[in-house]
Amino acid sequence: MCMNLKNKSIFLTGGAGFIGSHIAERLMDDNKITIYGTFHRDSLNYTNIPQHPNVEIIKGDVLDKEKLEKSMLGSDMVVHLAGITGAPTVVKMPNLTLRVNLMGTYNALEAAKKMDLESFIDFSTSEVYGADAYESGEKDDTSIGPIGEPRWVYALSKLSAEYLSHSWFKEYGIPVTSVRPFNIYGPRQRGIGAVMMFANNIINNRELVIHNDGIQVRSWCYIDDFVDCILLILGNKKAVGNIFNIGNAKATCTILGLAEAMIRLSGSKSKITFKKIDYPDVKTRVPNIDKAREMLGFEAKVSLEEGLKKTIEWYRQNMKE
Repeated sequence: MCMNLKNKSIFLTGGAGFIGSHIAERLMDDNKITIYGTFHRDSLNYTNIPQHPNVEIIKGDVLDKEKLEKSMLGSDMVVHLAGITGAPTVVKMPNLTLRVNLMGTYNALEAAKKMDLESFIDFSTSEVYGADAYESGEKDDTSIGPIGEPRWVYALSKLSAEYLSHSWFKEYGIPVTSVRPFNIYGPRQRGIGAVMMFANNIINNRELVIHNDGIQVRSWCYIDDFVDCILLILGNKKAVGNIFNIGNAKATCTILGLAEAMIRLSGSKSKITFKKIDYPDVKTRVPNIDKAREMLGFEAKVSLEEGLKKTIEWYRQNMKE
């Protein structure tokens, strides 16, 4: 799948995180990988990535324009993953969210202007489609919630970063591709995420806390499938200037259904409880991936049950208290 991705210098902002660590792992044997980030969510501890001879690790912030530019120089490809994520975090820190997600992207794009890149992948979000996204396609209208509600700052920052990226593509020829992930999960996930939090509690027989009534609908994409699609984009000239949804609509269920399935698959004694949250939630998030299927040949292969089993087992082996 990534047979042409050899002897490249690939720069990952936020590369120490969950998704970045999996991308680095898939590419590091045949390429030079530079991981740049704050290591606030460090998934590298569960891998041998830091010891790999083809990997360089740089501690730095995307808000540090000078250091970011110096560190990026000489790269063939940039995967810009760095960002503030997670609704509770965004609600608490809307200003930092805007600065990191928007200005961090601006700094990376400005650095890219001084380079001859083959690919620049900008990580956006499925939340740009608003509170109800059922089979949403890349040409569908995007939506931002009302001013004054911090919950929507994340979607605003990511959508603004997409506009920035594609403006740099049109004006300066930066080979930009934007990706909109739909609920990626799997081993090594840190921070905030339903599968990660449920798995962590299940292996310790703690209660699973579901926000509101649990009827929110999500499509869950296993990390291996997601990385497959990223590798189809890197170095692919057809992908330049495009936006792609990446997800698995076949693995769709409610949050309550997810919790029940994980308890069943794990044999856990965990109980389910419900908690009212004081910020807006996304009701439905189901992707249309026709564009990725037709242009890239992407198709998610891992079923929800298979992916959950692998994830639960990883947490059982690595995170049990």
